[in-house]
Amino acid sequence: MRTGFLILLLAALAFASSIQLVVNRHEARSLFVQLQTLRAEEAEINREWGQLLLEQATWGTQGRVETIAREQLSMITYHRVPGRHQ
Repeated sequence: MRTGFLILLLAALAFASSIQLVVNRHEARSLFVQLQTLRAEEAEINREWGQLLLEQATWGTQGRVETIAREQLSMITYHRVPGRHQ
């Protein structure tokens, strides 16, 4: 009787262990898919960040600011004459 109980207990533990293995593998696969999705999102964000940095550098150049100031705001360029004080 005791041997039958031990066999049944070991069979139940083996079954529970195999179920836990399946659950763990499924979770690992799900986490791997999530990781791949996040890596793709990171790559897209990094690409967009690079484009924004390039755009910022383009929009903020001195020549562009000066051109907009002259053309759209009707500003003039002031050149200081050396040796002349006001």
